[in-house]
Amino acid sequence: MTGDRHPENRSENSTKSELRVTGLKTPSDFEKRFREPVRVTKMRFLLSNLLLLQRDRISAAFAWELERGIVFNFLPVFLAIGIGMYFFAPAEPLPGVLTLTAAILCLAAYRIQTRGRLFLIVAVMASILTGMLAAKLSVLRADTPQIERQMTAVVTGIILGIDQNRRGSPRMILKPTSIEGLSEEQLPKKIRVSSAAGKVQYHTGMQLMGLARIQPVSGPVYPGSYDFSFFGWFNGLGGSGFFMGKPEIVTRSNALTAREKMTVMINAVRDGIEQRVIAAMPETSGNVAVALITGDKSRIPENVQQSLRNTGLAHILAISGLHMALVTLTLIACIRFIFSFFPNVVLHYPVKKWAVCFGFVAATLYLFLSGFGIATQRAWIMISVMLLAVLLDKRAITMRSVAVSACIILLVSPESLFAPGFQMSFAAVAALVSGYEVLTKRRRERAENSFSPVGTSLVARATSGITGHVSGLVVTSLIAGTATAFVAAWHFHQVAPLGLLANVLAMPIVGFIIMPFALFSMLLMPYGLEAIALWPVDYGITWVIEIARWVDSLSPVGIPGLMPGNSLLVFGMSLAILTLFRTWFRMLAFVPVLIFLPLMKFPERPDVLVSENGRAIAILEEGEAISLLYPRRNQFVTNIWSKAWSGGRVSDPEIAKEYCNSERCISTLRSGHRLHIVYDPDLLKSSCNQADILIAPRLWWVNCRARKPELILKRYDFEQRGSHAIYIDSAKHQMPAITVQTGLPDSTRPWSRDVRTIDEVRALQKINDTGE
Repeated sequence: MTGDRHPENRSENSTKSELRVTGLKTPSDFEKRFREPVRVTKMRFLLSNLLLLQRDRISAAFAWELERGIVFNFLPVFLAIGIGMYFFAPAEPLPGVLTLTAAILCLAAYRIQTRGRLFLIVAVMASILTGMLAAKLSVLRADTPQIERQMTAVVTGIILGIDQNRRGSPRMILKPTSIEGLSEEQLPKKIRVSSAAGKVQYHTGMQLMGLARIQPVSGPVYPGSYDFSFFGWFNGLGGSGFFMGKPEIVTRSNALTAREKMTVMINAVRDGIEQRVIAAMPETSGNVAVALITGDKSRIPENVQQSLRNTGLAHILAISGLHMALVTLTLIACIRFIFSFFPNVVLHYPVKKWAVCFGFVAATLYLFLSGFGIATQRAWIMISVMLLAVLLDKRAITMRSVAVSACIILLVSPESLFAPGFQMSFAAVAALVSGYEVLTKRRRERAENSFSPVGTSLVARATSGITGHVSGLVVTSLIAGTATAFVAAWHFHQVAPLGLLANVLAMPIVGFIIMPFALFSMLLMPYGLEAIALWPVDYGITWVIEIARWVDSLSPVGIPGLMPGNSLLVFGMSLAILTLFRTWFRMLAFVPVLIFLPLMKFPERPDVLVSENGRAIAILEEGEAISLLYPRRNQFVTNIWSKAWSGGRVSDPEIAKEYCNSERCISTLRSGHRLHIVYDPDLLKSSCNQADILIAPRLWWVNCRARKPELILKRYDFEQRGSHAIYIDSAKHQMPAITVQTGLPDSTRPWSRDVRTIDEVRALQKINDTGE
């Protein structure tokens, strides 16, 4: 028997062979490299050697990513983490400690010479704390007095801007100069009030005085949804309401700051442009053109807006990066075309950079013209960064440019992180830049490995150009639509199943007809010739609306309902990994999904939903049914409820309610609990004796002496905590079987609504002990 056949010798020979394959000569080499005991089994040795090879592969890929600036590309992500940590912190961080810690870490990151592991750790920590500090500074800058309670008072204020509400009445942003019952220190920076006097022409800069009912800015329409009061606070909006009658136009006082005077002047120009555009076009297309030029979407009919939303074309109504890019690039192309007639100038001067400067001026004027909207500011910053890259002879559209734009926006306006516009804009841009980098690389490799003659005939070139444009449009719509679909579903509970078809058909009209001729109309307006350019704009908008209606008629219902609360964060993490990395690290994008998917669960359906003002009340029945006790009230709120909880469908309200009028509404819930909504104080006594859940939206005080319902909600609760979601656990036979979630949870953060005791409320409202 040979030595190879002996089991011990065969094992030794096999181990030596495997050592040669893996690059290690003897087990002692393995011991030296991994510092393991001498006795090493074959399986453990192979596994450890495999881990060594993977570690080398990971190190090489990570080094390649570092060389190409992956740390800088992830800088907006680290800033966003810090911003999120600040806004979700249970208590307010100390600004001094936060500033000192951020400064020390930034200085340490700057002083570290090497770019090793220590530098990465310090840089990440410094970025996170810088994001927290930026959020704190934004809060200090935005601090403004708020309307603390609903009140009726004489309001005097200067009109800073005008649009229309859902009923077509004028809605104005006022700089209040006086509000009856409030001192000068208690006056908010801005309030939003509407007027039913539709025939009266109000203009920016006028000062109005009239009796108005004003209240705090509305919070979330249901617990956990978009918080209008949060963003209103950062925009300086301290309250909203309406004039009770026609306000009087009075002599304007000189109470405006330089910035407010500029706002009035710009809005006056915008109002003039809107009137000229509407006068030169039919009503519907003219209102859409106004939205494209000045950003005012309030005049567009609801059915048109709904068709555009259902087909994924609503993005053309919001002045964003698309509009800014079309205007800027159109002007740059025109300038370069004009210079092409002067060959000597083109050969001896940087004509391209001159055109870029003209494009920057056009983008800046567009920013002013659109009223400094948040989405427009983001678009202007992105366009400015890309134009600056061209002036510096750098590539304009790179992931670094996207990162610079995101960093500027997050540092200047940290609260934008939670806005749907910010999330959708950068999700689309990051996905497009990353996607086209991959496609360009593959196209270049394919061109190097193959040779195909190019047709020189006019027909061949035209066919190739049309095919390339259509395919590019399809790829762009597919990438951007996929990247933004989840964000839209999370925020708006709606997606566009046929959005790709609608965008492929409509976007060439927007890009080649509507926006270029809208730009030309602005250039011709000083000469009174804007109607010449607005004529093709009218036809283009009409075609887009017809495309939206046709696709909408074919499209299935795209309402996914309420998404899990943490799913947007998981999607953001996966998208960042997928778009920012360039190597096989992109495969790690599936890791957050695999980790957090088992932990995700859809929100529990409440039994009763009550709006912040107590006027809209919904009962959620078995399955997906939702019934509105007052279907005509607060339709903006109830539409969101139906999309979130019942796929956009509303059941017959007569099924849920037993008795309902303007004074009281009675209903029996699926759990058997009796619900009473009381508006008349004279009916309180009987409702106290019968109801399990008693809701009195207009009454400050409810005294139930003989029998007390399990849950009582009154006006104080809604003013302090906003919308309410009531959950009933029928399996519980002991108290508490009823739990409540509120739209505005208890918090002491600066943007939170002030909490007053019921004694303070009673003193303010002069309510007697009986509560009548």
